[in-house]
Amino acid sequence: MDTSRLSELRQLVDEVMYASTKKEAQHPLRRLEFIASELTVIIDPYLSGKLKEIIAYAKEASGRDSNKHHWISCVENCWYTFENGVKRGQ
Repeated sequence: MDTSRLSELRQLVDEVMYASTKKEAQHPLRRLEFIASELTVIIDPYLSGKLKEIIAYAKEASGRDSNKHHWISCVENCWYTFENGVKRGQ
């Protein structure tokens, strides 16, 4: 996976995570899920699982969730593992 694709993923994750409403997060979430489904055949299963976790946590963080900071922290931890795994695999 090239760095532009990784940057696009991160941008979409941020759009979902920091959306002020769940409805506002729907469009970038659909795009993010579509890209993730394409990547499952390219990246190894562990990283694919991490990406699914990132998406789930970002979805939880969207809107006015009372635990927003917790979910953002979960996204950041998983993203660190995912990004480093992708970079090692290049």
